[in-house]
Amino acid sequence: MMRLVKFALAVLICPMLLASCSEDEAEKKIDVTFNAIPKVAGALDVATLAGTPVKFTEVRSQNTSQFPLDANGKAVASLPMGVYNIAIEKDVTNAQGEHVVISLRMENVNVNTSGQAIDGYVNSLPASALGKDFIFSEVFFNGETNSGRMMHPDQYIVLFNPTENVLYADGVSIGVTMHISWQNKQLWYDKYYPNQVPIGGFITVPGSGKDHPVQPGEKLVIAFTAINHSEVVKGEIAYDHAVDLSGADFELYEGPDSKDVDNPNVPNVLLTENGDSYGFFLHPRGYVSPVMFRLENGLQSTIDAFVKSHTTLSKTHVKATETTPEGDIDIHILAIETEKIIDGIQTSDVPQDVKTRVVPEIVDRGKFLVNGCHRQELCIRKEIKVGDKIFYKDTNNSDEDMQNVNERKAAGLTQNAFPIGWRKK
Repeated sequence: MMRLVKFALAVLICPMLLASCSEDEAEKKIDVTFNAIPKVAGALDVATLAGTPVKFTEVRSQNTSQFPLDANGKAVASLPMGVYNIAIEKDVTNAQGEHVVISLRMENVNVNTSGQAIDGYVNSLPASALGKDFIFSEVFFNGETNSGRMMHPDQYIVLFNPTENVLYADGVSIGVTMHISWQNKQLWYDKYYPNQVPIGGFITVPGSGKDHPVQPGEKLVIAFTAINHSEVVKGEIAYDHAVDLSGADFELYEGPDSKDVDNPNVPNVLLTENGDSYGFFLHPRGYVSPVMFRLENGLQSTIDAFVKSHTTLSKTHVKATETTPEGDIDIHILAIETEKIIDGIQTSDVPQDVKTRVVPEIVDRGKFLVNGCHRQELCIRKEIKVGDKIFYKDTNNSDEDMQNVNERKAAGLTQNAFPIGWRKK
């Protein structure tokens, strides 16, 4: 029942449309000044950015304009009034002599005043992006429609060890962002971002610290329900587009009151939810984004201590109902420090895109969009073959790192199956 309640809450989220400018306003150009500011002082000499284009994309029309930075990190842009996404990306050598990718992403910036100054804080990231901990190699949140029914229990997450060392999964946790990607900034947003990421809930791989080793170049699969979803059971109709997840390493079981299925042969992850949020779930349109972090171990006592030390009281704005007035109310927010996030994917769908960034740029300066819900569209990284091993591209930019959903669809590719014995195949 709880799974159904959560999904019902999710689908009640109704997208809001951006107000468009009038034709006269759209044609009137004004001059604004863009200032590129290093996010970390001393990490970047802005003079090295001279000549680098700053790309402005008008959200409504998707028209783009580019204006070069000068040696002081400034660019004067002549633009029609409107709402813009702003981007910078360039390979440079930073103040420490390291080859890095300089990047900036700003969404939904209002350009409406002549002489307006826009400050953008530039990230500098290692160009090679060598793996140091687990990454998401694939996340199947999109679901599919089977025999006329929407399907969610065969969602799954795959963790991958991109290092040359054995990694232990004990304590590895996956949270989902509390803020919805297509919403305007909530009242509490700036209190946390970009240094913290509020999460609605998270799951944790159990273990005392070294119970679950994962070898270099190997995977760990977490299924939402670790069964063969395409199998006919007790005469019930099988899901015609679903796959076999009975060989998953772990599964999410939400308890006997949730009408969930518990595979006794697959251990369960530990579930933690924030009662003042939507909880832990994957929205089929990607409106909540996954982030990965690591606790000291996967013991319940460690999880409880984390929740206690990372929960704060904030305020959110609520609309009036038949019984309550409009106003600000207190809520508890559970948040993880951005610096402790080891991987994350900014997700949404094409119709709504990303109105408010819920995964900080330093974690993912790009985004992964599905075309709509229940399309069997898989979020999976591009493969890199090293000898006879498959590794996955990870430059903290989902625009570049993830396989194109439309190309996969044209090739007939959907989600992957993980039946019993899948590692031996």
